[in-house]
Amino acid sequence: MGSTKETVWQALTFDCFGTLIDWEQGLRQALIEEGAFEPVKARFDEFLRFRATREAEWEALPYRHYREILAVSLREAFVQFGASIDEPTALRVADSLKLWPPFPDTVSALRRLGSHFPLLLLSNVDRAPLAAVVERLGIPFAELVTAEDVRNYKPAPAHFLDARRRLGSRAEGWLHVAASPFHDLVPAHAAGIACAWVNRTGARAPEGVAPRMVVKDLLELCKKLSV
Repeated sequence: MGSTKETVWQALTFDCFGTLIDWEQGLRQALIEEGAFEPVKARFDEFLRFRATREAEWEALPYRHYREILAVSLREAFVQFGASIDEPTALRVADSLKLWPPFPDTVSALRRLGSHFPLLLLSNVDRAPLAAVVERLGIPFAELVTAEDVRNYKPAPAHFLDARRRLGSRAEGWLHVAASPFHDLVPAHAAGIACAWVNRTGARAPEGVAPRMVVKDLLELCKKLSV
């Protein structure tokens, strides 16, 4: 592959939660507002890791809506750390994701990028809450590809296959922008899709994955793409 300067990018796709939306802060705030997290006998990062592992295991099973998966993984994480959360509360927390905050750089960067490229979202959440997030951001994404649409969850390849179909000839200049190695970088790399890794935490890339570029936030991505 050539360098970024030699590549003519024709379209950008984005993961949403963790890349554009601060899902950790959003989830923490939702649990605080429900008065639910105080009995948990763990640090929040430990709780998040366990919940994410259970979520991925549920997502690898036959399809069910993300709202249900988020709620059940929350309930399992509470039990794991010596507490409990009832189903109605867990579902309210899941429903709150449409209100979770964007990272500070998200909206301004997307406005700049959207004036130069078609923007698509590839998300593991359901279509209605994702549409609500897009409306709050005020960004005219050209396409939304959700788990509900493809009946599967990243890191399975269905999102990327559907995006390639929608992009058509523009897929030759396709850059996927994402924060999660597990959900995005690894499957995109396997599919031969160039990636920009939004590495807000300074983590190390997984073995065998070579993002086309690494940026600390979306404003740095704007600079690298000269917009």
